Amino acid sequence: MKKLIEFFWLLGLSLGYSQSIINTESILKDIDSTSTINFNIEGDLKYGNIKLIELNNQLTYAKKIGGNLIRLSLGQEYLEEDDEKLANDWVGQARFNHYLGLNSIFAFAQMQNAVSLNLKSRYLFGGGYRQNLYSGKKDNSNYFDLSAGVFRELETYSQENDADLKIKNWRYSFSAFSNFNFYKNFSLNTSVYYQLNSANLEDARFFVEPRLYYKLNNFGIYLTNRYRYHSTPYVPVKREDQEYLFGLEVSL
Repeated sequence: MKKLIEFFWLLGLSLGYSQSIINTESILKDIDSTSTINFNIEGDLKYGNIKLIELNNQLTYAKKIGGNLIRLSLGQEYLEEDDEKLANDWVGQARFNHYLGLNSIFAFAQMQNAVSLNLKSRYLFGGGYRQNLYSGKKDNSNYFDLSAGVFRELETYSQENDADLKIKNWRYSFSAFSNFNFYKNFSLNTSVYYQLNSANLEDARFFVEPRLYYKLNNFGIYLTNRYRYHSTPYVPVKREDQEYLFGLEVSL
């Protein structure tokens, strides 16, 4: 087990996703009264007619201090095809929740890049309110929450003429989060984000990630689907991305 944890730690030092939204919701089900470290690894290796290496990793640290919760997350997506590096994307996020019973007010900051989206850099900071609508079981591990907030968005995109495109927006953010345990060690954790440009409501972003878990003690495997949609891309990229991933997770 020690060697496995060290393996995840080395991979966890390089983490993230090319998506413009990072999801730290799944770690909530593992947080006890003190702190939790969560490692995720997802990968795809192919050799033969095509040589493909794809690794997605995420390291998240969460700590409770009284009625407050702090989450720090670092991530990377690496993609290489036929010895050509296509992506080496990084993302980091800090999130703070102050709990009012089962509800909370929150603040966050995020920074990242995403080669697949021609996104050289993205900086976010904002906050909002999260309302619990359903809570089941004594440990509140089954829940359904809604949240609303606002954040500042500073983006820099690369273009074919080498002139960077700089975007500055305020966005409204609406989210839904849920976790439901069923049939022994299985659970379904789902996050949905809907974000609107405050100056142009037709500029919308949508992200959904359902994640099916099978967990034994501190070790788990999961299958997840990530779907991202941007109604008005700022550079010539597709409006939507979708991926299915199989992952391993260790919690300490």
